[in-house]
Amino acid sequence: MRISKISLALGFTFSVLTSASYADTIFGVYAGGGKWTSDYSGKAGDPSVTTKDLGFTDSSNSFYYIAIEHPVPIIPNIKIQHQEIQSSQSATLTQTFGLGDSTFTASTRVDSDFDLSSNEATLYYEVLDNWLNLDLGITVRQYDGYLYAKDSMNNSEKVDLDVAIPLLYGKFQFDLPLSGLSLAVETNFVSYQDNRLMDYQAKVAYLFDSVLDLGVEAGYRKMSLKVDDNDTQADLDLKGPYVGAMLHF
Repeated sequence: MRISKISLALGFTFSVLTSASYADTIFGVYAGGGKWTSDYSGKAGDPSVTTKDLGFTDSSNSFYYIAIEHPVPIIPNIKIQHQEIQSSQSATLTQTFGLGDSTFTASTRVDSDFDLSSNEATLYYEVLDNWLNLDLGITVRQYDGYLYAKDSMNNSEKVDLDVAIPLLYGKFQFDLPLSGLSLAVETNFVSYQDNRLMDYQAKVAYLFDSVLDLGVEAGYRKMSLKVDDNDTQADLDLKGPYVGAMLHF
């Protein structure tokens, strides 16, 4: 996957955000984590096979993050996040599919697994910071995973997914006054040539008022990934509910 054609556009967007931003009024650290229960749909390979044909089922994925916000207008805030997304399955193929340089024929038993785990850093500015909150910025997401398949004839193929992807980032949050409740939508997005990545979540959160502000959140997340290069062809959707806990100090 090549990203050079979008680098200039993202850089321009980032410079515009710098000139139009507002900083947080106080220094703050936000940390949290949780579980995302996702199901899978779509297809992979060339020729392709559906996730249902490969035996995909729901899986429980984890995520962790920390964000630092400060009152210096010109310097962006930063959020670091790690997410674990893995799945293993086995099924008898109803049609032939290809992965990398290997072909797996219909009626054979295939064990497959994939790893879409990633680390990411988001630099963002608080354009609005009151009961209406708007954050805009850029995320760089580093994938270090793989796609793997092996059939009953010991024919196997592993395709590494080692790529850094820049994405446009946005978050809109509405704080219900004097309640501790908030509603938010957060998204990352990029599209170029025949590749696309869209990752969004909608959530409701409650922050308890204490010396260390503890909170809980629940929501729905969907990640759509389309990859089309020489080694990997995939068009996948991961979606489902998630729950988490957070800490602000």
